[in-house]
Amino acid sequence: MMGMHVAIRPAAAAARSASLPREHSHPVLARLDGGICALRSWSVAEAAAASSGLDDGRCSGVALVEDVLVVLGELLALPQAAAEIHRAAVACERVLDGFLVLADAYGTFESALLALKQSAADLRVGARRGDGALVAAALHAHRRTEKQLCRLAAAMRHAQRRRTPSAAAASRTTNDTDGEVIDIVAEAAAVTAAASEVIFSRCATSSRDVPALVQTVPSNKWWLARLPVARAGKKAAPETAAPPPLKRLEELEECIGVMESGSEKVFRKLLQIRVSLLNIHNPL
Repeated sequence: MMGMHVAIRPAAAAARSASLPREHSHPVLARLDGGICALRSWSVAEAAAASSGLDDGRCSGVALVEDVLVVLGELLALPQAAAEIHRAAVACERVLDGFLVLADAYGTFESALLALKQSAADLRVGARRGDGALVAAALHAHRRTEKQLCRLAAAMRHAQRRRTPSAAAASRTTNDTDGEVIDIVAEAAAVTAAASEVIFSRCATSSRDVPALVQTVPSNKWWLARLPVARAGKKAAPETAAPPPLKRLEELEECIGVMESGSEKVFRKLLQIRVSLLNIHNPL
């Protein structure tokens, strides 16, 4: 296999050797570098966006995170990359810690999404039926999950601050590419944390609209929905005609369902990457 040199972006040059030749760029490293660039661009654009509505921005962010982790898994499977990471022992330990934090965060995120989906469903049912007790209980659960999402976002922000400018600086050997490979692995962890902060924050922000949505459901529709038959002389409304706030709660449930699937894939990839790194760091 050719030397694992990759054409690196100017923004990342300070963290990697500027003298590395570019003519032997390895395809996996190049793809990983491109995925990192795309995920970073998404994070910056999404964080700056004024909208916090029920759109699919968070879902696309989860998909980009998964793309980066898939290619990172391919990199760790390359024997030369594994050998170079093994030689960067101190930096490898730091990266292992970073992926442990990420895996823990996504395990909690999965639980939070399940709770968020359940509370949204309960709110929709309670609002449609006019069940005040169910609505109150669902709102309480919803606020609790919102706080959990905010804590997850803060944990990702803290994880980014803990990363040093060059994760491999303390463990470089005479082979400069050792630093380059472990640096791009560390960069993948850092950009994943940055994107995850945006994803978790947006989920928390969007969930804040839910109590207001429930309050806008007209009380007469709550009552009519509870009647077993339509009033005499009045045509029954089609069951598919839901008030706009209830429709938006349905959309929220659908978006959460998509994110559940994506976050589960990310969680599994994070666990696989950490196992790969552990096997590289402590080979049998």
